[in-house]
Amino acid sequence: FFNVSSKEAGKILEEIKKHGTDSISPGFERRENFEVAIKPGMQEKNAYVNGDFATVKELDMNSVAVISTIMGQTVALDSYNTLVDELLANFAIINSSVKQTGNFTVMEKEKLFKVVAQNNSLFIDMISKLGIKDRSDTAWNLSQYERIHEGMKEEFEIE
Repeated sequence: FFNVSSKEAGKILEEIKKHGTDSISPGFERRENFEVAIKPGMQEKNAYVNGDFATVKELDMNSVAVISTIMGQTVALDSYNTLVDELLANFAIINSSVKQTGNFTVMEKEKLFKVVAQNNSLFIDMISKLGIKDRSDTAWNLSQYERIHEGMKEEFEIE
């Protein structure tokens, strides 16, 4: 949220949750705090990004779009991280069993197929839904936003 107090943001989120179909249990919501500092006299090529804030010459809809897209991807990737950890744990269990016995049991084959399917689904979601590999149209067409876009992708390790 921009120019909204934490209290107001909480009220807005509660209102939005009323219209959601899959509610998230309290305490398990994914959030990221990020600030934007505005320096009107700054040269656009000097835009600065770190893990806590970005400094921009002006806050317009294009800079909001670039910043919010990267922040949304960051939060989404954080939630996918939990799924990836579960998949890796399942692979480790299957690998350990096969290493010891040299064979797959019927249950392990079924589990392996499910894990591979989940992995493929996860990969497709990350590429198509999150647009991880997509370049920002704004940053592509308007060079003054490219530094923020690239700086945020680098800072949040989105490649």
